[in-house]
Amino acid sequence: MESLIVLQQIRTVRLRTVPMTGSATKSYARRNKKVCILGLILALQSLFCVTGVSAQMKLEYWDNSEQYIQDQASLIFEQVFEVLDAHPPIPEAGIERRLALSALDALLHDPRLDNGEAFYGYMKCVGQRLADALEKGRPKRGIRFFRVYNHGFIVQTPSITIGIDLFRGGSRTRPFLNDSLILSLVSQCDILFVTHAHGDHADPDVAKMFCEQNKPVIVPPGLWENVSPHIKSVRGASMTTETVGLPGTNTQLTFHVFPGHQREVINNIYAIVTPEGKTVMHTGDQSNDEDLKWIADIHSHVKTDILLAHCWMMPLEEIIAAIRPSTVISGHENEMGHTIDHREAYWLTFRRMSNIKVPCVIMGWGESYTCE
Repeated sequence: MESLIVLQQIRTVRLRTVPMTGSATKSYARRNKKVCILGLILALQSLFCVTGVSAQMKLEYWDNSEQYIQDQASLIFEQVFEVLDAHPPIPEAGIERRLALSALDALLHDPRLDNGEAFYGYMKCVGQRLADALEKGRPKRGIRFFRVYNHGFIVQTPSITIGIDLFRGGSRTRPFLNDSLILSLVSQCDILFVTHAHGDHADPDVAKMFCEQNKPVIVPPGLWENVSPHIKSVRGASMTTETVGLPGTNTQLTFHVFPGHQREVINNIYAIVTPEGKTVMHTGDQSNDEDLKWIADIHSHVKTDILLAHCWMMPLEEIIAAIRPSTVISGHENEMGHTIDHREAYWLTFRRMSNIKVPCVIMGWGESYTCE
């Protein structure tokens, strides 16, 4: 139908270019001829676009439901990026942003997509967006937070770049973020912090990349012991304070370590003091009722500016109130290694954060947020 309309437009252009007689001048005829040619070109371009799209885009999926699901997911993943770019992270997210993140929840909670081309294409875009943004350099002021996969973050200040719990996802043979992409992220970082030994936080291949670039890797006891001199195990019975040099930056980075747990698993809670004087705390997967006794007094030991909290931390309100951060940024939504009941949707994080008294920012993978 579109082709017939365009052909009719071409016919109309031809009719309008019949040479005029009588008072028509040659110059008018020449101008009219140019208009005719231009109109014909535009009409042909329209015809080409219509037929080109028809030839390239699949318009029916009868007896091919699997491809239908993949193509639909790819389209929605692409549209989510467009909406999130138009509505970037802020503490009070609007309905457009919430709807885009909910669309991600729907896709990421559909097991049919877990190993498909649509999801892996989306993750490739996530990694490339992060790599491109990091290559633009550090912020001139403030702290910029990049949300990587799971509870992974990259923290940038004007002087340093810090990686925390960077994890490629997927399997070692088929990661969500391929080696080329993750290496580009590692190359932009000065140091890596790993909170605990669980595989969705501690990625040995990522740690190896840091060590090969002579960059320090901070870990809890028992993780990657004697693997590399660049891996440093830290923890004490109470809060400990450490300082580490960052090669190539002439910077000494100070950080505090709190002896947390995920049930019985050792989980370091890091409070990293940037050279600019801001403190960023990362909770890892803190989840242990016994630790609540000392967490209740944690604010007296360190003033936290930004808290990177896993979204399912319980009791969330009480722990955030005890830490007393200026801003909370959530993490750990949609961990694909979990069953769908524990993939922790963004819509559920919005619900959990609704009673938190400090500004809360909920980010998608590949996004960034800057605190002044």
